[in-house]
Amino acid sequence: MRMSAGYRPHSDRPEVESPLKSRLMVRLYRELISVIVVTSLVVACGGDKRTNPDTVAPDTTTADGGNRVDNVRAWTSDIAWTECGVGFECGTFEVPYDYSDPDIGQFVLPVKRRLADDPEHRIGSLLINPGGPGGSALEWAEYADSVFSGSLLEVFDIVAWDPRGVGESQPAVDCVDTFDDYFALDPSPDDPAETQALIDGARAFAQGCEQRSGDILDHVATVDAASDMDVLRRALGEDTISYLGFSYGTQLGATWATLFPETVRAAVLDAAVDPTLGYVNGLVLQATGFEDSLNAFFDWCDVSCTWLPDGSDSRSMFAELSANLDANPLDNPGRPPTNQGVLGVGVSDALYADYLWPDLSDALEAAVGGDGGGLLNLFDDYFGGWSNGHNDDLIDTYFAVTCADRDEAVTTERILGLKSRLDAVAPTLGAGWIQEMMVCASWDREPIGSIEIGADTDRIVVVGSTGDAATPLSGTLNMVKQLGKARLIVSPLEQHTSYGSDACATQAIDEFLIDLVDGPDRLDC
Repeated sequence: MRMSAGYRPHSDRPEVESPLKSRLMVRLYRELISVIVVTSLVVACGGDKRTNPDTVAPDTTTADGGNRVDNVRAWTSDIAWTECGVGFECGTFEVPYDYSDPDIGQFVLPVKRRLADDPEHRIGSLLINPGGPGGSALEWAEYADSVFSGSLLEVFDIVAWDPRGVGESQPAVDCVDTFDDYFALDPSPDDPAETQALIDGARAFAQGCEQRSGDILDHVATVDAASDMDVLRRALGEDTISYLGFSYGTQLGATWATLFPETVRAAVLDAAVDPTLGYVNGLVLQATGFEDSLNAFFDWCDVSCTWLPDGSDSRSMFAELSANLDANPLDNPGRPPTNQGVLGVGVSDALYADYLWPDLSDALEAAVGGDGGGLLNLFDDYFGGWSNGHNDDLIDTYFAVTCADRDEAVTTERILGLKSRLDAVAPTLGAGWIQEMMVCASWDREPIGSIEIGADTDRIVVVGSTGDAATPLSGTLNMVKQLGKARLIVSPLEQHTSYGSDACATQAIDEFLIDLVDGPDRLDC
């Protein structure tokens, strides 16, 4: 299982080798780490002057034929702010389950803001979403000093909220107590019994969501969360709003900008997802991206993994290890054994950034020696950083939103039939995406779908990196095309997300958000 969009801070605090080196922008939602110090940055600009083609207005009508935007604007909610630390304020606002039928129920969404350091020169509110879907954003306000440049903190209130169903929202999505029962299964079954175990596991996961979350599963789609952003904007007293979204947060931001383009002061979409692909094709693209990053790891390991026997290579070693773990999983007392399922998730966890490759090397070395604990630790880190098999609700919400957003029918038979296609583009890791898609194939709720992206505004900057496994650059380019008037920043990093890690991209983003600097159509950092 690979979250299609997520911003993954690692649980360890690395040594900072450069002012902007940060593990924060790579892992999802556990600890916020590494202080960003923006010093003298050099920006290398290039690209032709962009064109601004007319965008097609999306279909935003609701099921009853009403207009979504009108229904959203008819709903208002205030925030009763209370001090929750020096320079911080906390509160809640309310949104209906369904804007076209607001009487059926309401979400209470928590919001936290870090007040601007220089109130006299305050520009306004900067809304933040870390990705997922399912990532709680509240800590991003609390630890804003470790995430954002001093320049942003001087002039913006950093505003973070938990979207409907996420984190501390009430109610929140809940599905299972542990991911061991499903994601430690063999993702590439070798016989009918293993296939049936995968089918049964996916069904049990989906049924757990239904039993624990019930009807809110019909009201957690991205288009609903994007609608809530306009309620939040008005509750903040802002005519226009600024936004910085990472990974899945780019889908959320693009949907908001499509629905409410006149309210966009400035929006940055870092590690943008591909809005042109359907559910299946989008995950196949992601599988390709992770496979590419794994091959880059192998090339690095052949040079840097000193534990490899003379004359051997990392690809052959990995294939042998994978086969051995399939036949003879390594015991972990009280936890599932380290098998191919744990291997696949653990490896993917380390592929979000190249500076995590030494962690993966150490885990593989230990596994070759008969100790699967390192791979199990990476497996746990992927699911929220716990070390005892339990989890937060991040992945639960991921599935709830993803399955709600899907725009095509998926069945167990169809997903199992994707094996040959995935083997062709991702022969090493492709099976993990079958395992992920099996959950939505077992989903009993009808999909809500998504709207066509096309924002009638030129106040959007899209950011992508050339070595991003989770949101490959090809998809980011499609986001730019789909938006119609957006600018592009390309980072050469071998990781997911760029802000705070690439000095060039960080400076360009800051200048745009603060001064609305209109740069080139494409900036190659």
